Amino acid sequence: MNGIDTKCAKKILIVDDEPHIIRVLKLKLENAGYEVVTAANGNDGLEKFLKEKPSVVISDIYMPHLNGEELYNMMASHWKNEPCFVIVMTSSVDQSLHGWAKEIANIHFMEKPFSPSNILKLINEYFAKQLESNATL
Repeated sequence: MNGIDTKCAKKILIVDDEPHIIRVLKLKLENAGYEVVTAANGNDGLEKFLKEKPSVVISDIYMPHLNGEELYNMMASHWKNEPCFVIVMTSSVDQSLHGWAKEIANIHFMEKPFSPSNILKLINEYFAKQLESNATL
């Protein structure tokens, strides 16, 4: 189904305080065969991250309770082996955010407005690379 290995579910967590962003991304990703979990703020996002153990996290930067950078740092403190792939979205053009995101290998920084198709493409590429690297082990 769309190049996704349905034998092992690929879980994606979307953390954003804008309900329409969550709706659009959830619909796009579920239609592509992914399992999607959502959270409306950073605290809820951290709780769902710990409970659901997603492979990919899509997070806004500016949200109530924990911002995207704080959320990332708290998630990173719980990674045992490989970190998950994180897509950070923002409508701000704050250069310090670009710098922070570029310093971390598993983060892809994306400015709003964004294309849900581009996000799906990034996620598909991430999982394809994961399959490739697992096949060579």
